[in-house]
Amino acid sequence: MAKKLKPPFLPAIKESLDVSNFDSDFTRLQPILSPPSKPFSLSAEQQSAFADFDFCASHG
Repeated sequence: MAKKLKPPFLPAIKESLDVSNFDSDFTRLQPILSPPSKPFSLSAEQQSAFADFDFCASHG
């Protein structure tokens, strides 16, 4: 936790969205939404944690 050890491997990252270090078996998959089993409301504190998110999945 003190980050005093150097990692044995440091991947090369070309840009913030670079996924070249992940196997293409995973990166070519289409994402699947998994809504909660029971709808629920977030607390004000939880809502503030997601204030910058703008995606809203339609359940149905």
